[in-house]
Amino acid sequence: MTKLPDNDTLRRFFHEGLSDKKIAQTYGCSVQAVNARFTQMGLERKPYSNVATAILGAAWPREEFDRSKFTRFNRARDLSTFMRWRLGDPTLTENQLLRANAFMKYLERRNVVLTLDWSKDNPWVYMPREPADGRVVIRWPEGQELPRGPHLEAISLPSAPVGSEIAMELNA
Repeated sequence: MTKLPDNDTLRRFFHEGLSDKKIAQTYGCSVQAVNARFTQMGLERKPYSNVATAILGAAWPREEFDRSKFTRFNRARDLSTFMRWRLGDPTLTENQLLRANAFMKYLERRNVVLTLDWSKDNPWVYMPREPADGRVVIRWPEGQELPRGPHLEAISLPSAPVGSEIAMELNA
């Protein structure tokens, strides 16, 4: 059995959103061993909505931006629901899945990304997609490190045709 990597590497895996199961498989140990180590390190898995909030916190840190004033807007809710869907949140309702699908279709059809413009009353604005945006659904702020792994997937459009994954979930 291979031992787990050092705490810095494990912390990076945790913040990239790698599952305990994936880490355990990679290092040939039990999921419980990974979970116990995270607990020792003071790291705890959070519900999907908290993960979505943490991803936005990486883009717009709470110390610099007070995003909480703007979470009541539909665009913020749609973004959060989309991220929760991409993270695999099994608690999403049929209506939330439909909203995530509509959000995704809108972004693709209009070829836009969502960003924050603090000069607006509703700061969540759509901007034309630029090549640097790739498949990411928000305009990632300059100077902030783009997430990797599942957290990057959570803010990226799927490579499959729009709506096919959500349609399959709704029909299941």
